[in-house]
Amino acid sequence: MYYVVMDAWIRSAIVIVVTGMVGFLGGWQADTLISVRGALGPTILQTISPISSVVAILITVGVASVLGGLVARLTTISTGMFILGFSLFGMVMKLHGAEEFIMSNGNFNLLILEAVFLSAIILLGTIVVFSIGGQCRLGSKKSIEERPQVEIGKSILISLVILPAIWIVANSPAKGQVIGASAVGGVLIGVLARQFLQSAPSLLIFALPIAFGGLGYFIGTAIGEVSVVAFTQRDLSSLLYPMPIEYSAGIIIGIVIGLSLGVSDDKVRIEIKGT
Repeated sequence: MYYVVMDAWIRSAIVIVVTGMVGFLGGWQADTLISVRGALGPTILQTISPISSVVAILITVGVASVLGGLVARLTTISTGMFILGFSLFGMVMKLHGAEEFIMSNGNFNLLILEAVFLSAIILLGTIVVFSIGGQCRLGSKKSIEERPQVEIGKSILISLVILPAIWIVANSPAKGQVIGASAVGGVLIGVLARQFLQSAPSLLIFALPIAFGGLGYFIGTAIGEVSVVAFTQRDLSSLLYPMPIEYSAGIIIGIVIGLSLGVSDDKVRIEIKGT
């Protein structure tokens, strides 16, 4: 019994240390994301040096995904993905948000592209975490084989939940509002994934909601005026408040929470599907 307690304590200590490390890394790399007005952030592709910003994101996600995978081998996949999400959270907490983007006359078309680009990076990071970490525990359902097209279709529909979550919860561009709204959407996605995806979670559920943030930008710019005046008068659509990096941090952490709800270590081990 003593050794079991010690083993659990050591694992908890490792998780805390690694979480601190990736948070520090994210905050450190955030210093390279400088807007045209000299502020930090809030985008990757619309900074004074987009290449340096892309490299910073790749370093953050790459290191965090490897460390997350190693932690997942000792604990759970959920913990490993939390490590990845927290690295982005550490970065986001140093960056400005939608206000800086609007005041800098940011391009929403390029922001849509950034959402898709960041989604692809997160998908690669997720693959690394799952590959290193191995199998995950999600629930007591037995693994049921479905056609990949069905799993992908379900993943797409579930991921779309992020848009109404942002629209309802994000009432202002404040950091807590946008990250909280993204996290709430992530929790809902995680819960729905456990309920309706017959196998693993599909790896796509960690990346698709971020890409659908780009769809939110398209809808937000189509239904209302986008200007400094509209922003100051709070006439801007709430779908335009979260930046892609804020989406990523909140969604990943939220999905981890949603997938973990009601799951204990004695549940059946489910094979991971890389769809």
